[in-house]
Amino acid sequence: MRIVLGTLWRSLALAAASAVVALVFNLVRAEGLETVARAPYDIYTDCPELSKEATGVEMKHLEEDLSPFTIIDVRATNDFLEAHVPDARSMPYNPLFQMEDDLVDELRELGPNRVLVYGDVAIESGRLMAGELSSAGLLGVRYIKGGFGAWLTAGRKTENGGEQ
Repeated sequence: MRIVLGTLWRSLALAAASAVVALVFNLVRAEGLETVARAPYDIYTDCPELSKEATGVEMKHLEEDLSPFTIIDVRATNDFLEAHVPDARSMPYNPLFQMEDDLVDELRELGPNRVLVYGDVAIESGRLMAGELSSAGLLGVRYIKGGFGAWLTAGRKTENGGEQ
């Protein structure tokens, strides 16, 4: 037992010494590796199951009158309640869960070119939801490039509160 403990302590000491040497070497290198990230990691990747892409629309190309569209806000509910595009419907998007068939059927009844989606730019939730709607067979689904942030930057009107 004593031999095992001695070997374990020597192994731990060797590992600790190696880590210290590596950190010191990294610090003195001109192009050392970051030990702490300076920006959030970009680890979110698209699900390979998305087979269709919806059309992205930049704010400068978006019509002023959006009354012909069903506008879908896929951000978190509390973000929607704080501020949203006028007449938008809150449908928080989570890429880990499948969309409800009722939603797809309801939107399909509107006809082609009637759905406009926006969300968070950080995870591109608007683009992802629009892609899923397109993959489900809806025609002419569009999403706002830059999400709700682009809407605000363009100085467009917003509402707060409302139905979810």
